[in-house]
Amino acid sequence: MPTKPKYRFGKNAVVRIAAIPVGSIAADGSVTKPQPGDFKVFCLHNNVSIGVANATFDLENFCTGGKTIKMRDGTKDGRMTIGDAQWVENDDALEIMKDAVFDDTETGGWVYVEVLPLGIGAGKPVFDLIIDVLEWDLEMPSKGAITVKHQNISVLEGPTEGVQAA
Repeated sequence: MPTKPKYRFGKNAVVRIAAIPVGSIAADGSVTKPQPGDFKVFCLHNNVSIGVANATFDLENFCTGGKTIKMRDGTKDGRMTIGDAQWVENDDALEIMKDAVFDDTETGGWVYVEVLPLGIGAGKPVFDLIIDVLEWDLEMPSKGAITVKHQNISVLEGPTEGVQAA
């Protein structure tokens, strides 16, 4: 009997975000994860994408025969993109993102993100990221809903894979 391939629906995913208070950033730059009650569900976006790429440097020498090859440098570059969100006045998650982009302090734009691809539940996967929100655009069409875009997000840390606690 053939086996049915296992797949998941993106609609079950949950994205939660929390502001990172200044006091939770140590002198070495490490960040203490906010408390569960500080996270707000970021439910108004139409898609979220996270990823990671191994950073490389070009190597060209006699052993490569003069050919340029890419070598891993031991670091990883995280990526996150957020699709357009329907703007709703006083939505807690959208306020966190807006406040981050307008904050003029060195770490003011930092936001802690949890991406829960299979939804909320003990033992399910979670990907943690720390991002810096660099751009925010509010688009008001003559017809249709107001949208907000977060087109330029810098991933400072992560995505780091984990498992949700009980």
